[in-house]
Amino acid sequence: MLLRFSIRKRLPLCAAVALCAVACAEEYSCPVPSVERFELTVHMPSHEIMTAKVSAGYGYNRHGVIVYRYHNASNEVFAFDATCPNSEECLASGVVEPRDGHGICKKCSSRYSLIDGTHADKKIKLRAYYVQPLPNATDWFRVYN
Repeated sequence: MLLRFSIRKRLPLCAAVALCAVACAEEYSCPVPSVERFELTVHMPSHEIMTAKVSAGYGYNRHGVIVYRYHNASNEVFAFDATCPNSEECLASGVVEPRDGHGICKKCSSRYSLIDGTHADKKIKLRAYYVQPLPNATDWFRVYN
């Protein structure tokens, strides 16, 4: 009887501890450093579905910012820093270029999704930037950090 009582008490306690551990998990921190404040406008016509453009001269080390339109809805345009966060060497000179819905690092060949910036195999991500449709302009977007 005593054993049964303690097991009933431990199960909810273990579940609560596990839930707290998941809720308190450390959030991912991108190794690509923040850059000075920038803002740019990009023309992404709605007929150009699943295309990407690189705005050079912005982002970390001025590697550029990749702007990607997934569908023709205004909330499906994403922007990422074109610096690969895979290693210290890539941070210095690893530039990600868009290819077929993915970003590929020219230095280490890492592959990233252009929808959420995640690496194909590792738990790293490209630094994401904010995208906002410009008012009264259907195909123009404001990209900023």
